[in-house]
Amino acid sequence: MRKTALYILGIILFLCNSAQAFEIVYPKSNNTIIDSPVTAFIGNEKVTKNLTINGQCIKLHSTGAFKYPVNLNFGKNTFLIDNGIEKKVYTITRNQYIQSNYSQNTKPIFYGDQKIIITTDNKTVLRSTPVDKGLNRLQHLQSGIELEAVGEYKNFYKVILGRDNIAWVDKSQVKISDKKQLQEGLVRNLEYNADKIEETFIINTEGVRLPYILSETTNGLDLIIYNINSDINPYGVYEFSIAHDGNLSGYSSAYNDKNELVIKVNKTHKKLKDLKITIDAGHGGREYGATGCLGHKEKDINLKIAQKLKTLLQARGANVIMTRMDDRDVSLNDRIKTANDNNSEIFISIHANALPDSLLDKNIRGTEVYYFYPQAKKLAKSILNSIVKGTGTKDNGVKGESFAVVRNTNAVSILVEIGYIIDPEDNALLINNEFQDDVAKAIVTGLENYLNEL
Repeated sequence: MRKTALYILGIILFLCNSAQAFEIVYPKSNNTIIDSPVTAFIGNEKVTKNLTINGQCIKLHSTGAFKYPVNLNFGKNTFLIDNGIEKKVYTITRNQYIQSNYSQNTKPIFYGDQKIIITTDNKTVLRSTPVDKGLNRLQHLQSGIELEAVGEYKNFYKVILGRDNIAWVDKSQVKISDKKQLQEGLVRNLEYNADKIEETFIINTEGVRLPYILSETTNGLDLIIYNINSDINPYGVYEFSIAHDGNLSGYSSAYNDKNELVIKVNKTHKKLKDLKITIDAGHGGREYGATGCLGHKEKDINLKIAQKLKTLLQARGANVIMTRMDDRDVSLNDRIKTANDNNSEIFISIHANALPDSLLDKNIRGTEVYYFYPQAKKLAKSILNSIVKGTGTKDNGVKGESFAVVRNTNAVSILVEIGYIIDPEDNALLINNEFQDDVAKAIVTGLENYLNEL
C-alpha cells in the first residue's frame, strides 16, 4: 500500500489546468442506448474540482478522475453534468424488451437415423455443451473429419464419439455428407522422435483423419482417437498416454499432409537464457481497447509495459518475440501465428481491464491473470503473486477463461490484466512510468520463480 501511495504522488503533473470543460470518456456519446439496469459516467474534471451529476456531488480522485455509477429506468434517462463553468446533458435510453415465444429449435431434436457430418473448418470446435463460449472446448479439429450426428439443439449438432461419449459441434463448421456409413480407421503404428527441444509422436491412422481428443492430466497427456474399426475394438476408440513430470511446457496436435496425427510436446526449459517468449501488447492501431478515466488508451499502456518487459527479458538472455513493437493493427490470428510459428515456449499477453455496464456499480480494481489450459495455471499464479507483491495491487486471483490468444497458442500461455483502467485509483497507477517499470520487473520475477519450481 505504501508503494501505491508513492505511485500516486509521483504521477506526472501535466494535467491541463486551462481547460474549462470536464471530460466524459464513457458513455462515448451524450445520446446513447445501454441495455443494462446500471451504467457509470467515467471521466475527469481537473479545473473546478466541483462536479455534479443531477445535483449530486461527485467524488474526484486526486488526478481529477472519477467513476460515478447510475441506475437506469426503462426508457429515456436524462443526466445534467455541471462543473460550475459548463453544463452538458446526457440522454441514456434503456430498451424494454418483450420476451418472444420461440417455438422453433428450443428443444433438442433426436434423429431416428444417424447423420454423417464432415468438418469444413480447420478450427472446428468439439464442445462438451451446446454453448458457444466458456471453458467447454474439448478439442479443435481440422477439416475433413467425419462425425456421427445423433441430434441437434439450436445451432449445434449432437455427435457421438466412440460408443457413448457425447460432444457438440457448431453447424456452421460442418456439412452434411451423402454417406450412410461412418468412415472407420485403424492405428497402424506410432513413431517417436526426440531432440533437445521437443518430443514428437507420429500416429499412422491408415490415411484417415479420425476425430480425437487430447487432454491434460496431472501426469501428462491423454489421447483418445475415435471411429476406430469396431470389429477390432468394440468401443471404437484407441487410447494412448504420454507420461510427463506434471510440468508441461506447451504442446500441439494436428494431422499432416499424409493424414498422420502428429503430437509435439515441448521439453521443459528451466532457465530464462534462450527461452523463447512471445510478448503480446494487447490491442493496437484502430483497436484502442478500453479508455481510462483520464483519456489514456489501453493499447498505449499495454505497449509500454510490453516494451519494458522485452528489455528486461532480453537482458537475461531470453529469446523475445513481440506481436507488435509499435502502434499498429494486429489481428488475433496473427498474434497466435507469431507465437506458434516461432515455436514459443511462453506466451504473455498484456492488458488493462474494464467492466461491462452491468458491473459498473461495483468497486472492482486490481490484478488478475487468465489461462485456458491447465499447464499454464502454475505460471499464472506465480506471475500474479509477483505483481501483487511487487506493486501492491489488489489480488483478484487466477481464472480460467476461453480467450483466443491463450486458447489457440501452443505455448504455456497467460493473459495478464494489470489493473482496471476505468477505476480512478488503478488508472493513476497504470499511467505511471515507475509503476510500469515495477510491473515489468514483477513479471520477470514471477517467470523466474515459475521456472525454478519446474
